[in-house]
Amino acid sequence: MANIKSSKKRALLAAERNVVNSQQRARMRNQVKTCEAAIENQDQQKEVVLNETISTIAKMAQKGILHDKTANRKISQLQKKYNVASK
Repeated sequence: MANIKSSKKRALLAAERNVVNSQQRARMRNQVKTCEAAIENQDQQKEVVLNETISTIAKMAQKGILHDKTANRKISQLQKKYNVASK
């Protein structure tokens, strides 16, 4: 543990941010799984679910929780699955 007051504060804030970011990533992973299931099952709402998932991933990239290229790759993979299933 740090000895300097500002270092202690930074360590505490980093730990809190880590918890929040972990929750956000878990929520995103669950949403991706839901989207993939909707696409595979030919659900009527698959386009709505896809758009919500893409929006969530993009917001996470914007906040810095995900790297931009990681977010783009995930979005691309989801859109590819959607396009294949729609044919």
